[in-house]
Amino acid sequence: MLNEPRIFPGRFEHIEAICDLVDRAAKIAEFDDSTSYACQLAVGEACENIICHGYKDDDNGEIEVIVRAEPGELTIELQDSARPFDPTSVPVPDVKSGMEDKVGGLGLPIIHRVMDEVEYSRHGRKNRLTLRKRCTSD
Repeated sequence: MLNEPRIFPGRFEHIEAICDLVDRAAKIAEFDDSTSYACQLAVGEACENIICHGYKDDDNGEIEVIVRAEPGELTIELQDSARPFDPTSVPVPDVKSGMEDKVGGLGLPIIHRVMDEVEYSRHGRKNRLTLRKRCTSD
């Protein structure tokens, strides 16, 4: 169900289910397959960062996902209780500047390139990452 918080264990095997939720919402937003895939890629990268860098070896971590969709707009909110990390405060490297041969480290550039808005806030002990995509059909 969209607009209602869904809690997923903060483990890699649950990223696909989170991306499926984004795909369903992208259909409601009337996004084409390419735009839907791009949003799923960005969310998948964000979840990987939460799991790898935030929770590390904590198997009890969770990711709360809230997805809102309306024609032409999709908003995905990810909340976690991992260590604080603001992905909007890190300079995003230009992928064209020699990083194409690098393995890893491209998650933030992908997220920022794909999404129209990337916002971070910390509330109490929770990180909140909000990703927004707008798309107008021609």
